[in-house]
Amino acid sequence: MPRALDQHSRRPSVGAKLAAVLVVVVFGSTLLLAAAQYWMASGVMREHFREQAEVHLHHTLRLMETTSKGQMSPAELLAEVRGDASLRNLARRGFRIFGLDNQGKVVLRPRDPGALLPPREIRGHMASSAWGVVSFRQQGEPVLVAYDRVPSGELIVGVSATPSLPPGPLGLPVWAASILFAAVVALLAALATILWLHFSLSRPLRRLTAEAEQAAAGELTPPDPLERGDELGRLSLALNHLTESARDMVARARDEQARFLRLFNDTKDGVFIAGPDGILSDVNPALMEMFGFRARDQLVGGQNTQPFFAHHEERQLYIDSLWAQGYVQDFPATMLRKDGSEFEALITSTRTSEGEGRFGILRDVTQMRADQLALGESEARYRRLVENAPDIIYRWSITGGHFDYVSSAVRDITGYAPARLLSGEMNLDSFLHPEHRSRVRAYWRRLLHSAPGELCKEEFAIITASGQTRWLRDKAMVVRDEVGRPLLMEGIATDITERKLLEQEQKRGRQMVESTLQGLPAAVMVIDDQHRVVHWNRAMEGLTGVPAEKMVGTNNQWQPFYLEPQPVLADLILDAEPGKIMQRYAGLDLKRSSLAEGGVEGESFFATLGADGRHLYFLAAPIRDAAGKITHAVETLVDLSDKVRLERELRRLSVTDSLTGLYNQRFFYATLRREIEAAARYGQPLSLLMADIDFFKAYNDRFGHLAGDKALRQFAETLGSCVRAMDLCCRYGGEEFAVLLPHATMNEALMVAERVRSGVSQTPFAPEDSGLEVQLTVSLGAATLGPGEQEEDLVRRADGALYAAKQAGRDSVAAELRQGGVRVMARGAADLSGRGDASA
Repeated sequence: MPRALDQHSRRPSVGAKLAAVLVVVVFGSTLLLAAAQYWMASGVMREHFREQAEVHLHHTLRLMETTSKGQMSPAELLAEVRGDASLRNLARRGFRIFGLDNQGKVVLRPRDPGALLPPREIRGHMASSAWGVVSFRQQGEPVLVAYDRVPSGELIVGVSATPSLPPGPLGLPVWAASILFAAVVALLAALATILWLHFSLSRPLRRLTAEAEQAAAGELTPPDPLERGDELGRLSLALNHLTESARDMVARARDEQARFLRLFNDTKDGVFIAGPDGILSDVNPALMEMFGFRARDQLVGGQNTQPFFAHHEERQLYIDSLWAQGYVQDFPATMLRKDGSEFEALITSTRTSEGEGRFGILRDVTQMRADQLALGESEARYRRLVENAPDIIYRWSITGGHFDYVSSAVRDITGYAPARLLSGEMNLDSFLHPEHRSRVRAYWRRLLHSAPGELCKEEFAIITASGQTRWLRDKAMVVRDEVGRPLLMEGIATDITERKLLEQEQKRGRQMVESTLQGLPAAVMVIDDQHRVVHWNRAMEGLTGVPAEKMVGTNNQWQPFYLEPQPVLADLILDAEPGKIMQRYAGLDLKRSSLAEGGVEGESFFATLGADGRHLYFLAAPIRDAAGKITHAVETLVDLSDKVRLERELRRLSVTDSLTGLYNQRFFYATLRREIEAAARYGQPLSLLMADIDFFKAYNDRFGHLAGDKALRQFAETLGSCVRAMDLCCRYGGEEFAVLLPHATMNEALMVAERVRSGVSQTPFAPEDSGLEVQLTVSLGAATLGPGEQEEDLVRRADGALYAAKQAGRDSVAAELRQGGVRVMARGAADLSGRGDASA
């Protein structure tokens, strides 16, 4: 028999427990009933003794009245009356008669010397009241006293009694008899219960015992529960449920074991189990393949894990760590295959409770390590690419309100060091253009509300560290956390200043052209799907010189434009799609129209129009019905002859100074930027002269602005005559001029500068109405482009040389030599071979 069942058999049975409980219940119930009866009997007895004491008290008082003798005191009379035959029996029945005076002092004691009298305080109470009944306990006995005064009031007569129950059966006290009775009843109930349990519970208990023994032996077929409503029925039902649960647990354990075996055999990581002796007891196929073994018995049962480690120190550290903390996780180690090759692995292992037993997983991370190394190299290349990129690449922390990263290009574009932006020293508003701050804030709000991964774009202006305005095109997106909260803003800002300046110039040019064209009429013709002219407006009549009545209804719309029959653009729109038209007539420089859907536009010169021909803009577009079918084609022609001539003149005016006829500062900087790029690309020298007319303000103040304007024009003519044909002369501003010298070294630039200085000093300037000839002089500064310099650097150095020339007494030429400082040339010196007059 199993140990658990054997121990269970030595425990008290359910019947014994039930019998014990029944005995206790019956015994207790009997005791409670006996106690209640005793309490009720005691109460009845006390009430009986009280009534009898009062009856005997009144009887004693009547006897004293009937036998009253005048020569006797009330106490003596009470003593005589107490001898009456009717009162002598009171002592045998437990009643005692005594007398008290008005102070509560005993004047007549009971005949029985051992009779209990009231204590002093009770007697005091009796003396202070007329009559009554008092009860108290004295020497552990209950005492009841009825008392009253004689008519004279000199004596208080008391009758005392000690209430007690009569003895029970067998001469025992009532309480002892009650306990004996309860014990007998409980014994009989226990015997009856044991007999009942013996006959009603033994068979079901034997059945339950047998079923439990079967379940303990492994037979997990659930037994049928007993059809009983008592504890045995519930016990049988519990055994049924317990058996079902055990059967389900065994089934789940088998499923888990099968699942474990599938995982063990199918996982891509190597799995091993080592027994208490440290010898491998099982390995999965992945581990066998990892180490180059074909059969499991080549690994299992014959060796420990030491031969599989390439380095003994690593294995010892792994074992020490495992024994110290009971497990290791992702322990890096170099392992050794059967063929001697090595591979990198991570070991996760757990120690078992017996000996050197352990269960572990081994993952080959050789490829992962190689991928990580490649990723690190890729990240390094990416960082180099980012740092060398011409655009500003940045990462802004939305939660922290500061830059996390800014590429070095920010210094080249804005003039601010990246460290100043990263430290938070600068407020973003400080370098945003004041007119664009609201635009940028709206752009940031749009970014914060953008969809995940959405790229937002915006163009805005900034103020650089040198105070210049530059344009940026920003492309950025917001990086969010796992719940969608914005964390970072990552973006690229590209310098589009040159494009913006060009666009502004183009915009101004278009606005001027469009304002001019607003007053010009447009010629329009409409043809139907049969290529017949259905409309020919007056502007078209004026343009072509052909009246509408000669054109409407005919197919001769080509005649005013060509010498031989060929389709106009409206004919082509009727016959083909815009894409096919542009492909077929590529020589006509056609393009899709941005004004009319499905339209095509172009420009061309038509020699047949007018005496000198006409340059026309033409736009043709389809006219569709409600079903989308093309029913007509409309072509609009605009005479661009005047516009073309006007554009040529406007281009000339936009880059020249109206007073001197020289190029203006805008054209100077645009050309300087291109020349610097060309010089850097082809390794050619580039020099710059900055010239300023000496004491020109005094000349203006003396002779007036009209004379000053004339002098400026005369100076510009002299300047143009002294420079080379390839040089570019510009009016920089006021009386200051700039000369750009491509392919010129410093010596060549100094030769040109000396010619200009000498030519101006020899030119007479005659103010009108003055009758005088005034000699003006000019100071010049020369600089040659150095490695890595930008336009601002070259202009600043040439301007510095000009300042040195003026400081040296004017009418001079100074050369900025970078490392050698500034040298002021002697008048007439045309190269650097000799020393100058002064150095700075």
